[in-house]
Amino acid sequence: MDLRTAFRSSLPGWPGDSRAQVRVVLLATCDWLPWLAEASVLLDDADRARARRRRDARDRDELTVSYALHRLLVAARMDIDAAAVPLVRDALGCPRLRGTPLSTSLSHSAGTLALALAEAGPVGVDIEPADRVGVMSEIARHVAHPAEMAALAGASSDGINRRLLEIWVRKEALLKAAGVGMAREMSTFAAPAGRPLPLAPVGAEKTWLQMLDIGDDWVGAVAAPPGAPVECIRLRPPAEVSVFARAVR
Repeated sequence: MDLRTAFRSSLPGWPGDSRAQVRVVLLATCDWLPWLAEASVLLDDADRARARRRRDARDRDELTVSYALHRLLVAARMDIDAAAVPLVRDALGCPRLRGTPLSTSLSHSAGTLALALAEAGPVGVDIEPADRVGVMSEIARHVAHPAEMAALAGASSDGINRRLLEIWVRKEALLKAAGVGMAREMSTFAAPAGRPLPLAPVGAEKTWLQMLDIGDDWVGAVAAPPGAPVECIRLRPPAEVSVFARAVR
């Protein structure tokens, strides 16, 4: 089975099986490494070069597969061939779907890839392994706004570190949706879940941060248009797919 067929077979009906306006798809990159050669062919020159810049061979392979899966997901949503996906990157490296109303985002960490697609406005997604709570106390002042640090007072150290990691993924998701990446310091703004927030330092556009219920081993968040239904699924080749979790506010 070729990569295109394997990926299409792994998907539930698209998009008619759900009314969700925002989809977050989780994949283990190791599941898709058998199709590495085909994955590389799907990339444009810029993404292929970006992957080759990784020093570690495993990192290069996983990034190649990640970029190919991203194109395949968009292709499935648009009902076009992956080679025709209008996926480009802006000056900050953020993925953009040129000439379409769709927004997209991706996050890859520790062998797991999260891809987000939105129809209703800008989207951002971030996932991190839960075991990274152990380093959060060292970078707390770079992550949390003073108001967020004050709200953590009195919690246990484990509780504080977990909440700091949740703050981290929410802010990463928001910054990706805003298209500014790490150009804005995380400690300069608060990012609570479940309420409309400015998408950028100025302007009227809003976003809504939601934590993703993706199991005990991961912490994830999505920034999506306020009120947009969000669904998260996990895909495995060739056809083992299940609704893994819905976003929780």
